[in-house]
This record gives sequence, structure tokens and C-alpha cells, in this order.
Amino acid sequence: MAKKLLMIFIMFTMLIAAGGCASPQNPLPDPEADISQDKMAIIDNNGMRIGDIDSRANATAVDNGIFYSIFELTEYQPTATAQYRFFDKETKTDVLLGEFEDQSYEAFYTRAELNGSLYCLAIRGPAGSDCSALVLLCFDLNQKTMKTFTVSESGFPYTNMAVVNGRLLIINHEMDGSRLDKVYEFNPLEETVREVLSFSADVDSLRAIAPGDEGFYLLRLKIKADGENEMMLDHYGADYTKKAEQSIHEAMVNAIMNLPTTLSRQDALYEVGMNVLHFAVVQGRYLFYENFSVSRLVIDLQSGEALFCQDDLYSFSSGSGQPVIYRQDFEQSPDGPEILTLENGKLVKLPFKPVSTHQLLRSVSRSADGSWLIITSDTPQAFNWTLAAHLLSE
Repeated sequence: MAKKLLMIFIMFTMLIAAGGCASPQNPLPDPEADISQDKMAIIDNNGMRIGDIDSRANATAVDNGIFYSIFELTEYQPTATAQYRFFDKETKTDVLLGEFEDQSYEAFYTRAELNGSLYCLAIRGPAGSDCSALVLLCFDLNQKTMKTFTVSESGFPYTNMAVVNGRLLIINHEMDGSRLDKVYEFNPLEETVREVLSFSADVDSLRAIAPGDEGFYLLRLKIKADGENEMMLDHYGADYTKKAEQSIHEAMVNAIMNLPTTLSRQDALYEVGMNVLHFAVVQGRYLFYENFSVSRLVIDLQSGEALFCQDDLYSFSSGSGQPVIYRQDFEQSPDGPEILTLENGKLVKLPFKPVSTHQLLRSVSRSADGSWLIITSDTPQAFNWTLAAHLLSE
């Protein structure tokens, strides 16, 4: 895969370089020409600008283009109306899919694509209150329609979702005082939501869910009255019965102890207990973990070895494709942007050349069919800084 991407990026670089010697009769357009700060230029594999979207877009790569939301809370208002939109790379059109009123938060990091539809989880009502609902938003990208389904009437903002055997599995920390952590199943064919697993949050606190071999994985913090809490990795079958469990606690603590921000084991334990932003088990062996604090880890579950351990200068990609790691700021890097993918048990750097003077990777997402969306920008200190959305295909 890295070789295939290498050829794409080499062609992209050659086309940009060719712009300097293009004839006046056939000049290569500047992909950022006339772009304003309220727009984000969309750049394709050939370095050509194929459209624009709103610069406020919270965007994710999907198989046929870019799915994105526009959501801004005004001062002193706990909720607002969110727009959800789709840029179709075939027709080069930007379509409003729908609006969701009274939204306080969207778990954008856990968007999932399934059978031509994009699914989001959002909170309706003030986040953190006992009257906030966790709602599944369903967008049919072919029909350009929107539907909503209530998952729980007591929703927790930092939720998580995974596509498993053609269905969506969703975790929620119930906010109704019951102290329960639940797993819900959404059946797209029947358009039904049902509870499939339940845990006492005082004993087992769920952190994340991810697809796995013939089932799924749960990241579970085992709460202990005496001693340290323990992070567990549970493997479930498609029938919702547990097949195996593995303590990954010491592997995580040992890795986090190597971070420059970790001063003690207690600091590492605090990190392990944080809510989780990204979680995946790749090839049934490699744990990808990013929390809402400063820990970004890749751990070999067989050996316990940390293949990657960095702080919040790095982040993991979103979307339905296999995760990659990227460094957000490459201003001081002589080698340019750093994007890492897992190949044969090793992290390999993927080549990528952003347009013009950009020095930040704002976000990276990857769809199931291999489409990439890499959003870059100038540094925030730059005068008239701009954004660009690189929409690439493998």
C-alpha cells in the first residue's frame, strides 16, 4: 500500500513542480489562488483544485468524497443547530444533507461509514445534564437524506461506535444516576436500537469499542476498591459472549512512563483512566490507543512492546479505514510532514507534500475504500492563513 501511495504522491509532486515551467497557453492553476479564509480548497491527486467547502468544516473522508459538519455554539448558549453536508467528488457538488437542532456535542472522532451511509453520534440538549439524549444520525450519501434514532435518553458526550457484522455497536455511560455502562446495537435494515450488554460502572467502566475477528473488542477499566484500577481488553463474539480477556495494564503504564510529561507512576495511572479518543486493534495484534489527554500508543499485544509512544504532538486518523499516525506540526521538521502506517509489524512513513507554505496537519481521515482526506494549513500566526483539503485516492 505504501508503494501505491508513493507513486501517487510522486506524480502529485511532479505536477506541482511542472507549474514553474508551464507554457502561458497551458498554465497549471494555483490550487490556492483566490482562496479566502472562509473557504477550504479541495485538492485532488493531480494537485488540481476541484472545489471548496466551508473553512469551519469538521470533515471526514468517505468513499465518495467528504462528509462534514458545521457547528458553532454562540456565547452563553449550551446548544445550537448543526449542519451536516457532503461534497461529492464525482459531481463536484456540495449538498446539505440535513440539520440537527438543539445539539451540544458531536462525537466526530467516531463517525462510521456502512453501505453508503455515514453515521454520527450527537448529544441533543445540554451536554452532561440528565436531560441530554444520545442520538444516532444516519445520512444516506446516495439519496442525500437524513434520519435520527435515539440511542439513550441519558447520553454521555464521549461515546464510541464501531461497525461490527453489518451493524453499529455504541457504548454509553448512562447519565441517569444508574451508574451503568451499556452497549447498544443499531440494526440498519430494521432501523432498531436495542441494549445488548450492561456493566456496573462502579466495577467495570467501558472506555471504547472496536471491530475484531468475528466480533469486537471492548476496552474496559476494571475498578478496584483496593490497589490500582486495571485496563482490560475483552474480545467478544458476534453473539455477544466474551471469548477472551487480556490485561494490557502494565504494557500501557510502562509505555506512558516514557512520555516527557509523565513524572510518576501515578501520572501514568491517571492517563490510563482517561476517556478514549481513538481505539483499534489491527490484525488482531496491534493496539492503537489515543486518549483525550496526552497519550498516543501502539502496542504489540503479543509481546507487550510499545511500537509507538508519543504525546499530543501526534494524533491518530479517523474514518472507517485502518488508522494512521500523524504529527500535527511539521514547521521545524526537515523531512516535512510525518504520516505513519503499520506494515509488517513496523511503522512506515508515507510521503506527502502539502500545498504552498502549509506547516500544520489539521486532521487526517481514511475511508474504508482507501480514500484519504488530509487537511493542512499555515501556522495560526501566519497573516491571511488558509486551509486546504487534500482528497486523495489510493
